Amino acid sequence: MTQAPDHVHVALRQLAQGQPLSRTQMRDFMSRILTGEMEPAQMAAFLTFYAQRLPTVDELVGAIGIMREHATMIAHPHDKAIDTCGTGGVHSNLMNISTASAIVAAAAGAKVCKHGNRAVTSRSGSSDALAALGVNINTTPEQEARCLNDIGLCFAFAPRHHPGMKHVAPIRQALGFPSIFNMVGPLVNPGAVKRQLLGVRSPEVARLLAEVLHQSGSVRAWVISGQDPKMGRLCEVSITGPTHVSMLDQGHVTEFEMKPAAPYVATDLQSLTVESPSQSAALIYQVLSGASGAPRAMIITNAAAALWVAEVAKDYAEGLTLATQALDSGQARKVLEQLIKLSHQV
Repeated sequence: MTQAPDHVHVALRQLAQGQPLSRTQMRDFMSRILTGEMEPAQMAAFLTFYAQRLPTVDELVGAIGIMREHATMIAHPHDKAIDTCGTGGVHSNLMNISTASAIVAAAAGAKVCKHGNRAVTSRSGSSDALAALGVNINTTPEQEARCLNDIGLCFAFAPRHHPGMKHVAPIRQALGFPSIFNMVGPLVNPGAVKRQLLGVRSPEVARLLAEVLHQSGSVRAWVISGQDPKMGRLCEVSITGPTHVSMLDQGHVTEFEMKPAAPYVATDLQSLTVESPSQSAALIYQVLSGASGAPRAMIITNAAAALWVAEVAKDYAEGLTLATQALDSGQARKVLEQLIKLSHQV
């Protein structure tokens, strides 16, 4: 491996001194990571610095720009396509709510390009749960475009669309704590979506990423951070406590707090906890098959937000109605069954 140029050392010293990088510096640094030109020790130092503070808007916008340039993209014509995902970092043991919500939102009429990966800080990542449900997660961009066009839902497995991340993946796993890539990854959807339901670990992060989405070309988003009395912060719309929302719409970011909407309210989230992807998949399938209770309520409330982002619902209340109908009609289960079938077709 070639010796890193001096400006990389300069950037690392800058970070060590608590000084932010410019967009240009971040682009250069990230480019060297994605092309395998960075020493492992330097990548570990880079991740560790950002574990101690939030990145700036400029740092994240710079990182997003270069990652998009290195990504393998999905070509599709849907300008209102959305993504539903979370940044993680709350060490949650909840079922894959954003994945289930994506299925329900697609069944209600949204076009959902679901971007995801394996678990890092949770018990089950989106790809883990979908694979347990029978979905082929190792699809090509052409297969994914076909799924999005035909059934309104596709899954884009992050490692296949961001091959440069293979250089830093072992270091992320070895360190075991959330890094800047937990924030950047959900913002570089390979379907180039401009609408997003994004779950994050705190209101502070929600404010930051809503502005980053704005400056990176997104047109509509809810960046959410829910609260549960026992578990603390959630990367979801909560049904047991308030949810902070940083909303991007019509070129402006606004903030508000919402309470659980009746009748989608629960006293605790114990019934949503899982120990493995197979348990998460089983819960998702039960809800899609008509099961009631807190898992269903959680999926509906999050799908409702996704439907507003996609402009399928005129407001959150209508989103709740449409998401409920998608489940009760059996359409959500049908979409999952279609995704399983189509994802295996060459």
